Amino acid sequence: MSKPRKERIPWSIKGDWYESCAAEGHCSMYFGRDMEAPCKSFQFFNIIEGKIGNVDVSGVSAITIIDLISSKFADLSTKGGKGGIYISENTTADQRKYLEPFFVNNIPGFLLVRKCLGVKYVDINLSQEGNTYHIKMPYGETKLSLTHGGDGKSPQRLENSIFSAFLLNIKICNTHIWKYNDFGRNWEFINRSGAIADFNLQGKSKKFF
Repeated sequence: MSKPRKERIPWSIKGDWYESCAAEGHCSMYFGRDMEAPCKSFQFFNIIEGKIGNVDVSGVSAITIIDLISSKFADLSTKGGKGGIYISENTTADQRKYLEPFFVNNIPGFLLVRKCLGVKYVDINLSQEGNTYHIKMPYGETKLSLTHGGDGKSPQRLENSIFSAFLLNIKICNTHIWKYNDFGRNWEFINRSGAIADFNLQGKSKKFF
């Protein structure tokens, strides 16, 4: 008797994405260039609207910390890196049932954690003062500000980016500081690359099982 086929679960997420990395100046990867050494990245996902199957995941926050394996741009989407995944502690059991495989199995298709070192449910806090954003959790934090353009008001943007299939309205930031201490990694960076963007994605996947 054949096994029942796994159902493809529909999902959709919409929200804001914040990144701080270890690059000095703007990250070479945005321009398709290799780096001198593998980079490290702190990425915060603020899901404003979202649904996985019949479960509403609106208002959920998650952080992925990535220690890239390769410094080659060509390896970015294939090799990715190792890292920890942190999800809002105020999520329900139903939400966690879907959110954990969503991030661990890279269901959106553009996440860089290829080897998950662990998933933790923690308090995640985002605060804003003017054009500066401060993201904190028990194992790390980042503080970044939008970089203004020539008019002194509008943020600088990356137009027609190679990442535009996943990220929209990519705005350049200066990361004042970001630090992380977990899973055998203890990092602290000052005045590094940063970006803020929008995401609006949907699809279907069997990887929730």
